[in-house]
Amino acid sequence: MFRLSALPASFGDCLWIEYGDGDHPNVILVDAGPSLPKALIAKLKALASRGGHLELVVVTHVDKDHIGGMLTLLEKDFYGVKVRDFWFNGFRHLSELEAFGEKQGERLTALLLTKGVAWNAVVENAGLLVTPETCPTFVLPGGAKITLLSPDRPQLERLKTSWIKVCGEADLYADVAAVTEYFGMEGMDAFGAAGALDVPTLAAQKFEEDYAEANGSSIAFIVEYDGRRLLLGADAYPSRLTKSLSQVWGDPPYRFDLVKVPHHGSESNLSKEFVEAIDCERYLFSSNGAYFKHPSQPAVARVVHYGKEPELIFNYRTSFSEIWDNAALKSLYKYTTVYGDEDGASVDI
Repeated sequence: MFRLSALPASFGDCLWIEYGDGDHPNVILVDAGPSLPKALIAKLKALASRGGHLELVVVTHVDKDHIGGMLTLLEKDFYGVKVRDFWFNGFRHLSELEAFGEKQGERLTALLLTKGVAWNAVVENAGLLVTPETCPTFVLPGGAKITLLSPDRPQLERLKTSWIKVCGEADLYADVAAVTEYFGMEGMDAFGAAGALDVPTLAAQKFEEDYAEANGSSIAFIVEYDGRRLLLGADAYPSRLTKSLSQVWGDPPYRFDLVKVPHHGSESNLSKEFVEAIDCERYLFSSNGAYFKHPSQPAVARVVHYGKEPELIFNYRTSFSEIWDNAALKSLYKYTTVYGDEDGASVDI
């Protein structure tokens, strides 16, 4: 088996990946939403009851909608589930010159150290990043192969300049007030009332790439298993993803069986060039639209217009995703839609 479940995590990500034996699969957890999803607690308790463990846990970056629930999860000791390796680029990884520096009060780092969790063990506690020469690959127990696509060193250096500001909002610093202005960019992804969607016009809207330092630092990667490929875009910049894909495989198109789109379907993270470079029929959007109103209409329109008769998978049915469940639009533009339920959306890859 090879399955991805996008659990209900409000406006954040919480991705549960299973591969291998269907009765006793290997498990990867990527992010845990802004607060701990009940569906994740249930899965962890079931995993603990059968004596299973997590091959890998990834915190893609320090935004609250990805890291908040993970802080609680560490405090709860993963409900008795052991973790083989935990990937997270902390302050100590943001600069080559201060690779082992540490900020007082960084809650996730403190929890990892206090709990004795293996941290970036695959790279001996160094930072997880791509270089101009290589996109590192790692093979997990059970045979899943991971290829890193993001971040690169300059992106980590950019995050360093605003680390306290970002981590204040993510509540990584107990003594630093949240700076909500940093995240108050609803206008970037907001759109007007629903009407007749003009897909070509929406898709052709001017693209301005994401500039948020935290998003650029995202750990984005490919998971390959049993001849199938999954792309997990985190909140990464599309230019970084396509650059890394060209390093790995040369010229496009790049074949995937499923793409979890970057940044929940923000119009600043799904470019025409990115979609055209991908050869994939299924795109997963993970968000309930709260706060940033994802997915944005231009982003979904680019997948529909520049993709290959795609299947759009939404882990929530909301006003922001339901507008695409329109028979006339689906017939005209040759796409299909799938919506999750109270347990989110699960996809066999």
